[in-house]
Amino acid sequence: MERSLRSLFRRLPLQDTRRQKIKAAIRSSRMPLFGRNGLEEPGWSQLVPPWTGDWSCLFPTPRVGAQDILVIDWKPPTPDRDSGSYRMRMILDVMREAGCGVDFIGDHDAEGVSYTRSLEKLGISVVIGREAAWRHLIVNGAMYRFVWISRPEIAERYLPMVRALAPRAEVIYDTVDLHWIRLRRGIPFSPEPEPLAHLAESFRRIEICNARCSDLTIAITEDEKRALLDEDPGIKVHVLPNIHAVSSVVAPVSGRSGLFFIGSFSHPPNIDAVFYFVRDILPRILDQIPTVHFYIVGSDMPYSIRALKSRCVRPVGYVRDVESWFRRMRVFVAPLRHGAGMKGKVGQSLALGLPVVTTSVGAEGMGLTHEVEAMVSEDPGDFASSVIRVCLDNDLWGRLSSAGQALVAQRFSKEAAERALIPLLRVEPLQRGMRCERD
Repeated sequence: MERSLRSLFRRLPLQDTRRQKIKAAIRSSRMPLFGRNGLEEPGWSQLVPPWTGDWSCLFPTPRVGAQDILVIDWKPPTPDRDSGSYRMRMILDVMREAGCGVDFIGDHDAEGVSYTRSLEKLGISVVIGREAAWRHLIVNGAMYRFVWISRPEIAERYLPMVRALAPRAEVIYDTVDLHWIRLRRGIPFSPEPEPLAHLAESFRRIEICNARCSDLTIAITEDEKRALLDEDPGIKVHVLPNIHAVSSVVAPVSGRSGLFFIGSFSHPPNIDAVFYFVRDILPRILDQIPTVHFYIVGSDMPYSIRALKSRCVRPVGYVRDVESWFRRMRVFVAPLRHGAGMKGKVGQSLALGLPVVTTSVGAEGMGLTHEVEAMVSEDPGDFASSVIRVCLDNDLWGRLSSAGQALVAQRFSKEAAERALIPLLRVEPLQRGMRCERD
């Protein structure tokens, strides 16, 4: 089997740079494709078709004008549960509306079948699981013009498979955010900084390797693009930020009340932000507005957050209709002290017209100006003062609401994403050289 596949690989009509990329991706994998013991994936002998010496049978003639795209992520997007999924769903919408044929591979299933069905309603075929992905790529890999792989651990797992079985495809690696930066920033706040530092370095090596093994890397902010290029100037990087639908109707400030935070609590920076707010900021606000309530919404809420429940702190947990909360709250607070990338919760609040008080970490990559589109404060006292001002000043509330929506419409709307994404899906094959060694 190994000998026949090596023979096949040598005969494939590939440019040298493409052949080099495939070999580098295979070598970088923890699961060797052409190892000493041959193919180590179970079932390969049944999956690989017999080699007849005619390579053309492996490359079906592409449909005229087709833009077939395979998207690979950790699961079908769950946009009501995490901001990364919301962004992925918007990307899929843009691809389909552009007329692209899209298939989706999820490394594992989502929390409910409704998420898979929502993709199928868009005309997207869904494959779940690694073994099913192997089977799918063996049959269909040659037809893809692009393969979009999201998140570092998923790219590390699937890049060798994609390079071997979809050799015509341009591979686009979507970082979502640079995990090594997020982990490094969390070290000062961790009770176990040394293991976190080792994990951050491991992710740095994985993420840079993924970028080198791909034809194009997607960063979510200009800052993260620069971070990638600082590591390797030869990486080709494009910025595609978060995507948000701007609400055409914003409920008036009258009748609104309460402070509000939302986030997935499988994400450690969100847990830290809530504890920081309740411990260091909220008491200062209560001194001036003793009747205010702080509502905490989000999936995967741990007991430690639920235990914060008090007269003024209301842990809610997961809710399916999150927009109703943005429509009735007075202020959205995002007191993030560490993290990376662009914060979906901040963009969503701005898009829905709810003023935001956040930190520089929360505002990262969005181009927010203090007291124009949002209130940006670092010190707990300044943060509390900003919240109090937005709670008590209706004119300030209105200005922030309007300016925040205008900024999102200009930079982070679906239309802005189309202008950035559609040209990427029509580029000619990239001819950049390939290096995949891990530093």
